Amino acid sequence: MRRALQTKLDQLGPNALSKLEPVGFDSNRMRRTLPPLQTLIAFEAAARLQSFTMAAAELNLTQPAVSQQVKLLEQRLGVDLFRRKNNQIVPTEQGERFLEAVTNALNELGETVQELGPGSGRSTLTVSLLPSFASTWFATRCGSFLSRNPAIDLVTLSTVARTDFGQEDADVAIRWGTGGARGVYEERLFGEHHLLVASAGLSPALDGLSDIDDLKGFPFLHDTNFSEWRTVIEVNGGNPDDFEHGGYFGDSSATQTAIAAGQGIGVVRNIIAEPLLKSGQLIALPFQSVPGPFSYFFLCPERRIEQPRVQAFLTWLRDEARSA
Repeated sequence: MRRALQTKLDQLGPNALSKLEPVGFDSNRMRRTLPPLQTLIAFEAAARLQSFTMAAAELNLTQPAVSQQVKLLEQRLGVDLFRRKNNQIVPTEQGERFLEAVTNALNELGETVQELGPGSGRSTLTVSLLPSFASTWFATRCGSFLSRNPAIDLVTLSTVARTDFGQEDADVAIRWGTGGARGVYEERLFGEHHLLVASAGLSPALDGLSDIDDLKGFPFLHDTNFSEWRTVIEVNGGNPDDFEHGGYFGDSSATQTAIAAGQGIGVVRNIIAEPLLKSGQLIALPFQSVPGPFSYFFLCPERRIEQPRVQAFLTWLRDEARSA
């Protein structure tokens, strides 16, 4: 942490250290060049939230207390860390640079404290997941990770927000997309397929099904998150226009739940639908599936990738991905 902060202090200008000495800092001792920890914590919260009021609520302090801590930090550094206008605060260019260093330093310190803390060698891993993935594929498998790693407590955060490890509490994440994330370790886990399914309760009515046009008499349920259902119809010799009408859902889990409840037929993503397919609540119809354009990726800050808890999770993910 000290090395990172010193590097950023150096970047603030050649006179930064001389400005610190009159207020009690000794430039010959690295420890004394660091501002008080409470000023760094207040600055990080204010810069992240861009609000002294919100930072105060998060830190359980008063707004004037946070403002005073930031003011003290600016005086110690000899630079303006925020632009103040119309009751809003925005980090200056120097503030943005310093925020990155402070965030990394505080994260590293927090992780070290956790690793050194009491608990008989226990550790906690927080994973950020998309809600649909968390409640299906991951929820039906996480028990095997806990069994293999009894000293690791697993916490999941379900969110559709873009993963920014500097702005949330997650240690690692699994995201759905095309890949190419910058500034983090990224590893592809598996892709997915789109397939036609129906409720097990409709099985008698679908017995002997051989042509895609035989499905025209059934309500068709769509997931508005993707249009691959059209490709599935086409590759199986049908006309997508014949299946445009029916129900539309803005959530993949809701779509497959409605199909499993016997409300119609439709195209689902095999990864999300896997629990219902395994339980027999959904049945895959005898038609060709199509690969989806996206894959699932494991994401992690480079600085954490060698941590034992992260390696344990990634090893487990790789094993599960092979079966997927």
